[in-house]
Amino acid sequence: MPAYDLPGTEVGPRRARGLGACALVLTALLTLAWRMSPDTEPPGEIRLALLVGQVGAGVEAGTDVRLDGVRIGEVRAIRAAAPGRQRLELTLNRSQLYGLTDALSLDYAPGNLFGISTLELRSGRGGAELTEGSTVDLTEGGDRVRDATLAALLKSTGALTGDVLTPDLVALLSKSARYLDGFTPLLQALGATLRAFAETQQLPPSVLLHRFGSALAGLPPMLTGGLAVLEATYTNSYLASPERLARFSEMFTRVRTELLPVVTTLLGTSQQHFAGLLPLATLILDQVSGSISAPERSAAELSELLRRIGAAFHDSPDGPVLDVAIDLDIVPGLVVPLTTLLATEGR
Repeated sequence: MPAYDLPGTEVGPRRARGLGACALVLTALLTLAWRMSPDTEPPGEIRLALLVGQVGAGVEAGTDVRLDGVRIGEVRAIRAAAPGRQRLELTLNRSQLYGLTDALSLDYAPGNLFGISTLELRSGRGGAELTEGSTVDLTEGGDRVRDATLAALLKSTGALTGDVLTPDLVALLSKSARYLDGFTPLLQALGATLRAFAETQQLPPSVLLHRFGSALAGLPPMLTGGLAVLEATYTNSYLASPERLARFSEMFTRVRTELLPVVTTLLGTSQQHFAGLLPLATLILDQVSGSISAPERSAAELSELLRRIGAAFHDSPDGPVLDVAIDLDIVPGLVVPLTTLLATEGR
């Protein structure tokens, strides 16, 4: 080593070597003391470990630990405890545990809109209070670990796309949509009917349903009569002859080819020449209905009037005769001529 010195100082080569050796020894002693000193945690923190069957995606050392959405600590380390089991070592704030026990459960959940994973602790009933160095086994006692991370969501979505949305399902949906198109006119008719009902409804639904129910009372006899007519086509003696059966079939053919076209033409002509009268008829009917202030009372009075008119007649060999009694006692001048006239006609 060449000789040198530092201008303005008394340090020479030998002294420089001594100072360097002392610095190296001091550094080694400080490093050894730091490594051998026991680990001490701040008095407000507690360390504990969780044994889980799997670790959520994105969970690593430094991941936030939350309780009811509030950050209470972080993950210190993740180690393998046994085949199929991992050990999560946590550092928590003792003052924010609020009675958290070893009956807790764990959620791997996204902590923000970017999908960064966090550990969400959920309190459970019972259990012992957590202490320094506690180890909680979450692989026992049911489903106490739930993976709700963004990665798990994407994985389940991929499974749905691959296992459920198959070509067969797409073909089935396409076929169902095509078949449902045939019901579109029916649905439109129902919608128009309901809209018209809502716009013109004047009576409560209970009254309307009662009246509709009474109208449906005639449906069973109508069905019975229709079935009887169908049965008569096979059991009727008149239709047993082929000639009569052909004539009967010809009737429906002529109805279809001759009667219906004429009726269609008639209705078309009526629409062309009388369509303008429908508003007038509607106005007249509205005025007639408006002239009746109380329909129930008017119906009762009209029924009573018809009953009295019917009671005023009696049957005779010459037909109905009106029962009339005229009191002429107060008009003596008419009594004698009328009596003579009736007596002459009686003879």
